[in-house]
Amino acid sequence: MVNTIHQSSPSAATRVHASAQTPTGKPSPIARQQAIENALSMALYHVRNGDTTHTIRAATAKAIRAASMLKQACTDSAIGGRV
Repeated sequence: MVNTIHQSSPSAATRVHASAQTPTGKPSPIARQQAIENALSMALYHVRNGDTTHTIRAATAKAIRAASMLKQACTDSAIGGRV
């Protein structure tokens, strides 16, 4: 699973890739936590920096992504015992 974070500022021309899986394919708890926190942080960034339709949609997308990753962490925890 690779997450690409696109920043909305014109000066941010780079993409950041965060993988929540180890080379064995098993999710890394620290990488997963980082990806969830980044998604929530970006959602808050969009909420705080405008109330246009675009920023609200961007914030919603990031919040939904974080919720999806949390749901997957819960599922993995129930199956494997450890997140």
